[in-house]
Amino acid sequence: MVLLLGIPAMLGMLVLAKPMLMVLFMRGEFSLYDVNQAAMSLWALSAGLLNFMLIKIFAPGYYARQDTKTPVRYGIIAMVSNMFFNAIFAYFFSYVGLAMATALSALINAGLLYRGLHIANVYRITKKTLFFVLRLVIAGAAMVASLLWLMPNIDLWSEWSTLNRATWLAGLIAVGAFVYLIFVMILGIRPHHLRTDS
Repeated sequence: MVLLLGIPAMLGMLVLAKPMLMVLFMRGEFSLYDVNQAAMSLWALSAGLLNFMLIKIFAPGYYARQDTKTPVRYGIIAMVSNMFFNAIFAYFFSYVGLAMATALSALINAGLLYRGLHIANVYRITKKTLFFVLRLVIAGAAMVASLLWLMPNIDLWSEWSTLNRATWLAGLIAVGAFVYLIFVMILGIRPHHLRTDS
């Protein structure tokens, strides 16, 4: 379920970053330049969205076995890694580097949590799971293609009123969700795949 919802959410945020920022913030002193600058950090954070979601899934695998120390230890490792990456990436990429560091530290945290569950034979990714993820990625790619094809030029967005931008954004989100669900069904994913070892 996390992958079913997380993959399109991540891809949607990557594609629609600028329109979303325009709808939410572009008024007053917040200009198109600010939208373009903020979009870069949003792209970096969006790339780590799945990792943040998977942490919430893997961590309870330890708590259910009365192991509260291991997730904390992995969290500390991720936090220290985040500080280290911040120092490096901020030097080269400025504020975008901070977002990159946060996304990368989340990847480390999720990776460590999964590795621990794998070694303990609590949870292991199967070929069925990988095939399931592949189908979701294909559906997500179809969604991205449809959004890129329908989305107006960003300069045109800047000329519209907030209401017009919000209407278009809502329409694109609806179309993207529809295309994604259609392809999910075409690729054979059904509700029972979420209740069994997919």
